[in-house]
Amino acid sequence: MVHIKKVEIFGFKSFGFRNTVVSLDPGLVSISGPNGSGKSNILDAIIFATGETRPTMMRVPKMQQLLHDVDGGSGGRSPRRGTRMARVALHFDNSDRIIPVASDSVVVTRELDEGGEQTYYLNNKKDSRAHITDILDVARAGSGPKQLNVVQQGTVTRISEYTPTEKRNIIEDLIGISSFDEKAANAREELDKADRTLEVSLARMNEVKKRIDELEVDRNLKMRLDIIQADLTRYRAVDAAAQLELVEG
Repeated sequence: MVHIKKVEIFGFKSFGFRNTVVSLDPGLVSISGPNGSGKSNILDAIIFATGETRPTMMRVPKMQQLLHDVDGGSGGRSPRRGTRMARVALHFDNSDRIIPVASDSVVVTRELDEGGEQTYYLNNKKDSRAHITDILDVARAGSGPKQLNVVQQGTVTRISEYTPTEKRNIIEDLIGISSFDEKAANAREELDKADRTLEVSLARMNEVKKRIDELEVDRNLKMRLDIIQADLTRYRAVDAAAQLELVEG
């Protein structure tokens, strides 16, 4: 079973510009501490690293507010030199190869700078978000950003208040159906685009074929005209020769 061995956090929310390492053993892990000490921010960091794009899922109104601000949020610039950035790296135990990567350990890293630029890495090599979320989806590692193996503060209470449709959606997320539905929807969209492109191509082909038919008619008429003109030239030459013989005779 896949589990997170270690979380490295830098410049994310309450974690300052010094690399913080949280080691996690297999099984049940409890993180305790006083209110406001940043316990929930560890979970937010995990959600962030797995590719979540909705800032409200990490309890902020916009993504840039995930960046640590050493002035305490007073609105001034951080005294840290250089561009502020947040980075979270998740170290997965992949000894059973559930994640489709040929490595006993898989490291997924996400970076965000204050300009909103985001970069993903897989085992320290730059990668796309689509590929990262694909290998971490519920059908494989079960660690996608939408899955319920990440239970946020207040989630249990909210689930009890959900409608039957919302609960069904949660179950579909949990067992991975929604992931396939999303891929199917993307495939249908690509198919629709391909159909539209094919329609345009067929229309152009019909126009080209019509033009070819017109040119073929013109070509045949031109060939007939050339044959007639050649025959007329030949007949005129023969007639002229016959008249010349009559005169000489």
